Amino acid sequence: MELEQAYRLNQAIRLLSLRHRARAATLLAPLGLHTGQEVLLLELSRSGPMIQAQLSDLLGCEPPSVTLMTRKLEASGHLRRSPAPDDRRASVVELTDSGRALAAEVRQLWRALAEETVAGLPEETVDKLPALLNTLTGNVDPRHARRRQASARPAFIEEHLERIVRTGTTDGVTMNGSPTVLLTYRGARTGRTWKTPLMRVEHEGRYAAVASKGGAPTNPLWYAGLLAHPAVQLQDGTLTRDYLAREVFGEEKALWWRRAVEAYPGFAEYQRKIERQIPVLVLEPVSAESWGAS
Repeated sequence: MELEQAYRLNQAIRLLSLRHRARAATLLAPLGLHTGQEVLLLELSRSGPMIQAQLSDLLGCEPPSVTLMTRKLEASGHLRRSPAPDDRRASVVELTDSGRALAAEVRQLWRALAEETVAGLPEETVDKLPALLNTLTGNVDPRHARRRQASARPAFIEEHLERIVRTGTTDGVTMNGSPTVLLTYRGARTGRTWKTPLMRVEHEGRYAAVASKGGAPTNPLWYAGLLAHPAVQLQDGTLTRDYLAREVFGEEKALWWRRAVEAYPGFAEYQRKIERQIPVLVLEPVSAESWGAS
């Protein structure tokens, strides 16, 4: 790209971002809202009550930002927060009556802002804008590397992950007819947080993470992550807890391997068709303080 073209492109994007945000702030001010809060209200109005972690994923915001917004809206009487029934550490966020009324006003403002922004453009151009803008956003999103990693995974894995995040539970999400859990771990080299669904292999509150990768000749990426950063989180149903992962060998591995094959017989077939020995890691429940310690 020529330097002059790069300058014009970056300048146009910068000015659009600045002026769109400023215009949104002007429209929201009479309602007592700051930019960002309106999207949170609209998402809750559209999707209903949800835990804060879901809100963070859906809004593309870091969890501390969502926590700050929910506290301010709660103080204004527009939201209420309550402990999640299956995990007292998580908060369920929902709109109050005043919050629902405010969201209705925001919807009208949001429609007016969109119409004002695209005024003069042909309808076919307007229809294409969301996809184009989402592509531009993804290109400069620091989480883009996560999507590159995700793109190497089968589409059904991404569909399962999206469903779990959207619904807040692993219940009803199956792989090859077997139930799943959601593993949250850190990348071996970057330390970034990742999520991946796994087959559910549980015994007396402990879980096995079987690094089968569907019978592929190499280990899954999460295997190296767990060895480097053994403090993980696991979601089973709506309940998320902290665990420490350790690889097992010998008789202990044989015991957990039998449990894994009982839970999902396909593991045995995976092992028969590859040369590498499929690793098995056991996840032991620990106190909440362990997450972030490694």
